[in-house]
Amino acid sequence: MATRSTKSVDDGGDASAAPGIVRGAALELLLAAATLTYWPLLDERSSGSSESRARALAFLPAIGLVFGIALALCDRAFGTLFGIFARSLATLTLTVIVTLGLEWRGLADTTAALRRGARGAATGLARIGPMGALVGTVGFGAQVWLLSALHDPAQRAAALVLAMTLSRWTMVSVGYGLRPIERWGLGLPYEGGLTFREFSIASVIAVGLPLALYENIGLALVVALALAILAMRLLFSRRLGGAAGYTLAGASAIAQLLVFGLLAVISA
Repeated sequence: MATRSTKSVDDGGDASAAPGIVRGAALELLLAAATLTYWPLLDERSSGSSESRARALAFLPAIGLVFGIALALCDRAFGTLFGIFARSLATLTLTVIVTLGLEWRGLADTTAALRRGARGAATGLARIGPMGALVGTVGFGAQVWLLSALHDPAQRAAALVLAMTLSRWTMVSVGYGLRPIERWGLGLPYEGGLTFREFSIASVIAVGLPLALYENIGLALVVALALAILAMRLLFSRRLGGAAGYTLAGASAIAQLLVFGLLAVISA
């Protein structure tokens, strides 16, 4: 009798804990989505603690995967309306609208920071300077041009899905273990705190997809990105002393360019 009673209480406890787990996972997904855009999805009171924001970064590749699939569907729809270049421009302009240019502003800011070796103005675009703005603009233009080099619908869909997913994994991989130097640059404040848990979860989500679906091409992309990540970590550590929110956004832009570039070369 006592044994049955204990089991019943335990089952009830497990059942009552399930909604809390679901709510916690939903909050972390929302935090991850808010991290990847400058649109104010959450106010300051709803953005959680630095620990919860760090945990949420594990799900950045999952958000990227969903976003990539949505972009691939939009790209296919644009194919009935536009030529190849205009189609590419329209699809990638959607990424700028959805994120308010987070990655390209991050690339511009990172360029300015690397040139100076330190930060300029406290906030905003004033600290980027002409060279940073030029690099961000050219980077976006190069992304459009590289996507335009892919004509096959399946190749374009693969490029969009892989670029959005792996670039978000790059953000986690670059930030893992590096000292946080500034909170600015992402949709939510970035204060570091990435642990092996976040890195491993993000890696399983991001790396498993290209290896499972694209085999040799996926392996080539993962290896190339891993080398690029090591190079960026070394550069940011030596030149900046760590990684900031804008650094992770810039790393995401670099990863997207690398994925599009490699796929364009492979398909040529």
